[in-house]
Amino acid sequence: MRKRSAGASADQYERIPVDLIDEPAVPERETMDEQELGELAMNIREVGLIQPLTVKPVGKRFEVIAGHRRLLACRIVEYSPVPCIVKAPSEVDPLALLIAENHHREDPNPVEEARFYQRVLVEQCGNDVDVLCLKVRRKRGYVEDRLLLLMGHESVVEALHQRKISIAVARELNKCKQPIRLRLLLDTAIQQGATARQVAEWRKEQEGQPDIQLAAGMEPDPSVNPAALPAMPFMTCLFCEDGSDTHLMEIVYLHKPCARIVRKMLGRIEEQPSATSPAPPLN
Repeated sequence: MRKRSAGASADQYERIPVDLIDEPAVPERETMDEQELGELAMNIREVGLIQPLTVKPVGKRFEVIAGHRRLLACRIVEYSPVPCIVKAPSEVDPLALLIAENHHREDPNPVEEARFYQRVLVEQCGNDVDVLCLKVRRKRGYVEDRLLLLMGHESVVEALHQRKISIAVARELNKCKQPIRLRLLLDTAIQQGATARQVAEWRKEQEGQPDIQLAAGMEPDPSVNPAALPAMPFMTCLFCEDGSDTHLMEIVYLHKPCARIVRKMLGRIEEQPSATSPAPPLN
């Protein structure tokens, strides 16, 4: 049992077996860079843990408040016991401490940050955004911007989560309400490393144009939220006419006359009689 002397600081320094320390109940990050985590683990093996974890007691165990990555690295190299700063649950807001530490270290993934805010909003704030802003110490505009990311098209959210696009590019893509054109813009943005300004220009050029057909005889319903559309092939291969394995496809730009020539070479279209061609004989 830990005893505190009168007037002493509430913080207690202890070395705790790593098996008694649990991960945060609500972690801000869902994924971590494996290479950076491995490098941190090797560093801890060589020189030890320089900065202690911050934990709180939970029954006979402890829960990390700050230092989630360091805990995982300690587990990798079986570093134990772990130096910790122990805080009483009533003496600190663990949510505020977690966010403060993470924002002074590795930048959190915008999607993971948004999902974290969404969980806190539902589980701890009664869906009150103002209460959430007070808890996470962020302005309302910042919090709402993150939450709106989750309402965007699923493919855009996933690309942002994988850091294939920036948050600014994601905002511009989500302004496109045509699901098939949006996916083509997304693929182009990823392949070309486009900026938000470039995506905005591409999107404006296509505004007012009808969306690309999903399949023969099918037209997308403009009243349907793109994020609610079921997963389906959004384009077919020009050569094999197969719409599966779209992740293996590459975007190729062709002038319309050139595309017609290619289709003619593949036997996909019949040559139309020219205006100067003689008319077929009448029976």
